[in-house]
Amino acid sequence: MSDSVYRKLAERIDMNVMGAPKKGDDFSPAFLKYLEMQFSPEEAELAAFLSVHPNLLKAEVVAEKSGRPVEEVDSVLIELAQRGVIIGFDGSYVLPTPQLVFNAPEIRKNLKDIRKEAGGLYKEFFIKDGYYWFYQSSAKGTPRRRTVPVNRSIASEQQILSHEQIESFIDRASMGALALMPCPCRSRTEMLGERECRDRHPVASCLMLGLHAVLVEERGEGRQVTREEALDFVEEMRESGLVVLTDNSIEMNDGIICFCCGCCCSVTRGLSRWDNPRAFAKSNFVARVSEDCAACGTCVDRCFFRAISLQDDAESAAVDEDRCMGCGVCTITCPTEALHLERLEREAIFETSAEMSATMATENEAAGQKRPLE
Repeated sequence: MSDSVYRKLAERIDMNVMGAPKKGDDFSPAFLKYLEMQFSPEEAELAAFLSVHPNLLKAEVVAEKSGRPVEEVDSVLIELAQRGVIIGFDGSYVLPTPQLVFNAPEIRKNLKDIRKEAGGLYKEFFIKDGYYWFYQSSAKGTPRRRTVPVNRSIASEQQILSHEQIESFIDRASMGALALMPCPCRSRTEMLGERECRDRHPVASCLMLGLHAVLVEERGEGRQVTREEALDFVEEMRESGLVVLTDNSIEMNDGIICFCCGCCCSVTRGLSRWDNPRAFAKSNFVARVSEDCAACGTCVDRCFFRAISLQDDAESAAVDEDRCMGCGVCTITCPTEALHLERLEREAIFETSAEMSATMATENEAAGQKRPLE
């Protein structure tokens, strides 16, 4: 029974925009084991009657579908939501997105006992079985995330659009809700004893916006912050050398701002370590070097996309514009201020996160990566 109920739950999760982790033509065995660690067979059987975003269901609907008493169904769903393995909001429930499924052991206090084993399974289904590709982009190469440039690095005469300023996302967060939650990617590699950036970057946090901020604060997984605190945190992370990622859209009222390194992040590693050239979208800026370059090599060390080089006999650093993601992290600590960002239109950006998700869902469904939404 247990294998069949987890397979059925995986089939429901497979309706998500990114689909579910697979190995060949079937679900990844590591992913099925991962689900088994978080749901009892009885819980998995009931959760498999839920849908995925945006189809939230009331307990009464799940009870009708499952043929079980409403009181019993409501009790189980409340417990699952409190544990954070499904999402509950205002009496309605939905299966979590893959991001929350995979990161639950890193952010849920009640799942801390399974973190070690869960981390090993993550490495199996996410990295070895290749699910990272669909976590980062669609089967057609549409990126889910994009980098936002460092504003103060942009040449003064260059136009800066609102969606190219991190302040605009913070100011438009729904309900004005902002919260910091420990980064699950660096938390995972730290726990596994594999974090290569320990001497360069803190574990730090992700900045949650809107509904995401409300939910993590309610569960005690994050702390509320003010606008000023959020902006100060952004600057601190950029100074440390982390790249800022948002949804690949102009509007993101409910979402996550990530601060990513090149050795732990589930998105940036698509470029820095793995083979996904569309792991995330570039900004419409590129780094340029002026004649003030002192050839010190600081920028080379800062760029984990290997977009900047410095030959032994060179008088200045050289930027590979094809590899440059336009984040601006290299410019911040240049001792002679020889690096700056200049506009280079190269990426189309979706108007909304919903439009982006719909496009990715269509592309993944056409490729057989996901099941149709019921």
